[in-house]
Amino acid sequence: MRLKNKKGMTAMVDAMIFVVVMGLAVSAIFAFSGGEPAPDDASAVCDGIFTAKLRTNDILETEETGLVSVTDMAAFYILTGEGTIIRYIESVLGSLLRKPDSYRLDISYQGSTVSIGNGAGDAVSSSHKEYVVTYGGSITADLRIY
Repeated sequence: MRLKNKKGMTAMVDAMIFVVVMGLAVSAIFAFSGGEPAPDDASAVCDGIFTAKLRTNDILETEETGLVSVTDMAAFYILTGEGTIIRYIESVLGSLLRKPDSYRLDISYQGSTVSIGNGAGDAVSSSHKEYVVTYGGSITADLRIY
């Protein structure tokens, strides 16, 4: 390819640099977008749910807007039956795993247990973890993904 003047050469080099920069940008986007845990890693899913903090008025009918951990709200629900934390956890698991009957989560606190989901069969991944409740004790979360 032969160019008659320097203007054509500048335009061609500019176009090549643009293509290279766009290729690097697209590569970087795909390289850094895989930071979320795989849906079949029950341990990572459990940690993600039970280490999160939510506003109190999103879970309870109250004017208070302070942050509270999912662990504390789950313990509160198990003791009193108040709040919507179980529905919240169920919606998180449902949207993450995207298959009906693909999980079962048992949450235990002070001898009482609440179950979410009704998966059955051979688990692809499972996790049994304890999380400390701010006001005493700990809850046990047993998540099985099918």
